[in-house]
Amino acid sequence: MPGKHVRFSRTNTVHSPPTPALSFNELSPASTAAVLTPPNPYQSLPGPSPYIVSYSNSNKRALAPYPSKSPARVHIHQYLELSSAPAINYDIMDHPSFIHDRHHHHISSRVFAEPASTPPLRKLRIISEHLPWTIGVAASNGSYVTFGDVMDSLYRALQKNITSAEFSSLSSHDGRRATQAYEQRYRRHRSNQAYDQEKRGGMKRVDFLMGKTKFWGLATTSHGSDVWRLSVT
Repeated sequence: MPGKHVRFSRTNTVHSPPTPALSFNELSPASTAAVLTPPNPYQSLPGPSPYIVSYSNSNKRALAPYPSKSPARVHIHQYLELSSAPAINYDIMDHPSFIHDRHHHHISSRVFAEPASTPPLRKLRIISEHLPWTIGVAASNGSYVTFGDVMDSLYRALQKNITSAEFSSLSSHDGRRATQAYEQRYRRHRSNQAYDQEKRGGMKRVDFLMGKTKFWGLATTSHGSDVWRLSVT
């Protein structure tokens, strides 16, 4: 197999099943893909995603509150809440349609439409100790955030292409770990087509989890009941 290369693609793409694809895209209009290998300088990547996912490169601890007040206490949906025995089996590298419950049953569309919390929230944010970004989740139905909104926003956020500055912000040790996570991600595919497609796509924000991609749950934080912390293993 040829030498290792970290790839950056100039266009952000999120693929739905059966073969969700992953890539390092530049934050600029679509153009011809370029492959760069550290420690060579990287070009800056494209702008905001068209999805309802928001990102922030500011200090994650300095979270500005949403204009509207959130309830003093919320209870997170049983399929989302952090637990020593998670209620769902989900690798966040995969599209949410691959989510199963602990009994290996597919999640119904009815469950995907259920409120993500009680009482319901119109929007919330997800943070992680592994990620320098905040993931915003908005209510796709215009009323309240659903279980499906959370999982879809999480997936789309982590499929976003990393920028050269984001990769450069990692220590050399973490940069190697993120690169290894990228390699493991495309090597998991048995089909040559899926393998090549994902490899060509390049690195994604999910690679900043350093291979910890099993969803373990979400918990509220001291930042407010509308700021939830992601746990993975």
